[in-house]
Amino acid sequence: MKSEERICYKSMNCDQDEELKDKPSGVFASRKRRPVDFSMTVDHSHGYYELFYLAAGRCRIFLNHTIYHLEPGDLILIEPQALHRTIYGLTRENERIAVGFAPEHMKQLETRWGKEWSGRLRGKPCISVEPGRRRYVEGLLEKILAEQNNRDVFSDVLICNYLSELLAFCGRYRLEHQNPRIQDVAESAAQEEEIQKAASYIYHHFREPLTLELVAERVHMSPAYFSRRFKKLTGFGYKEYLNYVRLKEASRMLLETELSVADIAQLCGFSDGNYCLKKRRGFLPENTGKIPSVLFDAKTAEKLF
Repeated sequence: MKSEERICYKSMNCDQDEELKDKPSGVFASRKRRPVDFSMTVDHSHGYYELFYLAAGRCRIFLNHTIYHLEPGDLILIEPQALHRTIYGLTRENERIAVGFAPEHMKQLETRWGKEWSGRLRGKPCISVEPGRRRYVEGLLEKILAEQNNRDVFSDVLICNYLSELLAFCGRYRLEHQNPRIQDVAESAAQEEEIQKAASYIYHHFREPLTLELVAERVHMSPAYFSRRFKKLTGFGYKEYLNYVRLKEASRMLLETELSVADIAQLCGFSDGNYCLKKRRGFLPENTGKIPSVLFDAKTAEKLF
């Protein structure tokens, strides 16, 4: 990628947005230490890829409809527009390194290497790096951070090269390790299996007239108990999560179809088609020509239920 070429992408709800837009390389890295009581922003998604590496501590990441349990040396790929939330509270000190990069980087690598490697990584996005190989991964991350903090005319090219090397490592590692240690909740923690099933059901049936009572009944829990467990394990409230899934599809339809806003609202499961979708930073596109009149986010969308 030419260093002078500016990467364009859609800004999303993440504290890296503005910084990534300002990077000609289309790459931004950050190291953060998170206390035990740290909580992510309520609505977290973005228009770029993110490689999340846990250097110390323990956490859970709820990604789309799957919960991943991360320990030191674990790395997870988060795709653009993916709903996700990091849940700490398991250890007093936690440290993560995150690298955000524009979708153009992935497209260029897929052109060179084919799409099979990226498909494997998307299918099983979490990698548990063996202790003997963590130094290599952390070294690449440190190089990206160093070039970002001490920039010169060569930095953008080097950052892109280090990112490509890191993604190549992930692709090869996934090929070598077909059965990762980290699996979804239904496989790794029996007590969380029902919440996993519920999240998956919501994710795949969001167009239907879902209610808390209906979903709770499917997993044989009372609505009150299900609501508490869902919030604790995923970081999302039941209705909040359902709204996000519906908003994500509404955003896609606004960009890719000629349907009216009212029709899109109904097709995405919102009961009142007279409500309109207003562009929402992080979900709804800004240039569709279908700019709605009512803020349609996870809180105000509750009016539709």
